[in-house]
This record gives sequence, structure tokens and C-alpha cells, in this order.
Amino acid sequence: MILAPSDFRDEEYLHPRKVWEDAGWEVRTASSSEHSVGRFGEQVDNDFLLTQVETEEFDAIFFVGGGGCLQYSENATAKKLAKKFLSDAKLVGAICAAPRLFLKWGILSGKNFTGWNGDNALEGLGNVAGAHYTGEEVTIDGLIVTGDGPESAEKMGKIFMKGVK
Repeated sequence: MILAPSDFRDEEYLHPRKVWEDAGWEVRTASSSEHSVGRFGEQVDNDFLLTQVETEEFDAIFFVGGGGCLQYSENATAKKLAKKFLSDAKLVGAICAAPRLFLKWGILSGKNFTGWNGDNALEGLGNVAGAHYTGEEVTIDGLIVTGDGPESAEKMGKIFMKGVK
């Protein structure tokens, strides 16, 4: 799970993580910082810095949303990780604001996606990026799974889990 150093959405971290751990998955966190704090105060001591993630050690990658995730828009390491997981045919997920990263990085071109649309901008951003905004709670397109926000976090965790090989 990729967390922003601050202002990630607590529920979008906690609910999928619980689903996965209850299913027996080992879940690890990475960030550009050793410690992350959620919007509502959840504190996480991250397992790795982004630069320490070895993609071959993991089956999937999941970008947690919240306003803080947008700081990764220009982060070459975060972008490289997402693209490497895809090129290795591994599942990539993003929820809430995090699909905007995928739009920015060009990995949603020709794909269907969803995400937080509180500013009613995702359809336009998707069109610019060559992607189609669905408005669904969770959208799956190939190896990319996107979710619309905190209310869908548990559902997204369950759907994401089914796609990991």
C-alpha cells in the first residue's frame, strides 16, 4: 500500500488492509516518508520508503487516496512503481484521489476508471488523458482497479483481492 506522508484517507487504508489481512495476506506500506499520518489521525510507521520497494517481492500495489496522495503526481519513483507492476502483469489499484495519479502518468489511456469526483472534474480529466470515467463505486479494466472513495473502500478491497494472482 502506498501512503502519502500526510492527509491520506484513513478508511481507504484501514478497510482494504483489514480485508486483506483477514484473508491471510501480508500487507506492507511504503511512502516517501518513514511515518504517515492520515486525515483523521491514523498513524502508520511505514515498512519501506518508495525508493526501497522491490517490485518482484510483491503481487500487487495499491495507492491510498486522500488529498495527500496528489503530492506523488510528479514523483518519478511512484510513477515507475505503478508502471513496473503493470508491465510485470501485476494488479494496480487506486482509490479516491489516487486515480488522478494514474491519469497524470498516462496509465489510464484507453481504460475505464472511477475515483473521487467531488469537484466534477474527473470526466474532463479522463477525456484529456484518453480514459473513460465510469462514475461507478469500483471499476476494473484489465490489471487496473479504481475506487471512488471511502464509502467503497471495503468493497474495493474485496474486489481488488479477487484480481491478485
